Amino acid sequence: MAGFRSLFWLSLLSAALVAAPFLWPILFPLTWLAPVPWLTALEGARRWRHALLAGALTGAATIALGFHWLVYTIHVFGGVNYALAAAGFALFVAWSAIPFVVFAALVRLCGTGPLGLLPPAFWVAVEFWFPNLFPWYLATSQTAFTSLNQSADLVGHYGTTFVVLWAGTALYRILRARRGDGTMRSAAWASAGACAMLLAALVYGQVRVAQVSAAAASARKVDVAIIQGNIDIERKGKAAFLKTNQQTYKDLSAKHADADLVVWPESAMEKWLPERAGRVPPALLPAPHPHMIFGAISYRREPGNLIRRYNSAFAVDAAGTVVGRYHKRVLLAFGEYIPLAWLIGSVPGISPIGDGFTPGAIETPFVLPKGARAAALICYEDLMPALSRRFVRNGRANLLVNLTNDAWYGRTAAPWQHARLARWRSLETRRTMVRATNTGLTTVIDPAGRMSAPLPLFSEGVLRTTVPLMEMETAYVRYGDWFAWLMTLASIAAVAARRFRRLRP
Repeated sequence: MAGFRSLFWLSLLSAALVAAPFLWPILFPLTWLAPVPWLTALEGARRWRHALLAGALTGAATIALGFHWLVYTIHVFGGVNYALAAAGFALFVAWSAIPFVVFAALVRLCGTGPLGLLPPAFWVAVEFWFPNLFPWYLATSQTAFTSLNQSADLVGHYGTTFVVLWAGTALYRILRARRGDGTMRSAAWASAGACAMLLAALVYGQVRVAQVSAAAASARKVDVAIIQGNIDIERKGKAAFLKTNQQTYKDLSAKHADADLVVWPESAMEKWLPERAGRVPPALLPAPHPHMIFGAISYRREPGNLIRRYNSAFAVDAAGTVVGRYHKRVLLAFGEYIPLAWLIGSVPGISPIGDGFTPGAIETPFVLPKGARAAALICYEDLMPALSRRFVRNGRANLLVNLTNDAWYGRTAAPWQHARLARWRSLETRRTMVRATNTGLTTVIDPAGRMSAPLPLFSEGVLRTTVPLMEMETAYVRYGDWFAWLMTLASIAAVAARRFRRLRP
């Protein structure tokens, strides 16, 4: 039985092994070892509360290490001092540690199960259902392991998560058996099963990369110029810089009128546009220009002098005529809207709080030259698997275009983490993703999840590239999160079986 001091250090060790690849992806093998100290802490704890505490410590340390940059973001984006930013981050860490506590409770109740399958099943189920404020996946620790990640077109990112945790659990079972706790036979079977699944995933990955690369080579192509204006937070949205900010994007675009498509990032068009604008004034666009996609704030007037604002993406043709519009559907809490703003504003002594942006309802791809049907994803919408799936399945989108502004994160790991998380959308749908960002990471992610060399952070530049228009439909696009649902049912069955055995006379 492990004492509190042992639990503390085992929890910190497992947290470091999980978090390290989020900061330095080359360290991805460390996450495979993380289940060993964590399961040692959970199954070796003297009491239930100690096991739950080990889960909380592991979760809090993982989030604090992997996403420490959020303190800077809250300070800059929220305009609050560092003390309040640290307090806000502490609340975020506490909330984000809940899945680790739930996982600890499930393992403590049911153990590792036959062949060591329960920990990976439990984690997939918990990750699937828990509403993270900042969506992240354990599988993202493996972004450098391209062959392993290809199963995402079958089961989403949960396949990589399952393999990593099953392998780590099998290693834990082997080490435990060597200490005389459990049989080596059962540990060997668990290891054989995990190795077989890993081998199958790697073989599938190699075959699939070759197939997808061949399909991309023969697909229709679109020539795209992606513009990175590098408008820092001191200039962004400030009245004194509106004209020069706009001119920066126009100047960078001027030499690329021969492209099929020019893409500007989120809110690059700093003049508000009517939500139903049929044409964009020529003075706001480069002349001449091809088809364009750009981010803008749009508005709609409603009775009672009410103005609704949208975080929007517009597509225009060479004449400036609007050929498509999209309003961001998934808004960022506290950044684009304040939850329960109406309730907070009703408290005596507190000034009314604005409603922020209004979520959109459109999921129609932009129809562009050469048969391109582009799905616009604004900011963190490239972290939402369901949204990309619907664009591809229902709208037959053959290109993903992410418009974002990560200037708020400064020179931290956050822009890189955002881009690595976005890779899963290309893997799941087998679509190229064009990422147009204000200050970086401006890059292209191919249908096999490989990221091109990005433009340097915090620099002006243009990324000119030719991208394939893929038409294949993956199993994940067709059937969605069936694997996560299966793991949910398996977890419920494991808990029910455990309770039944305890109640049986």
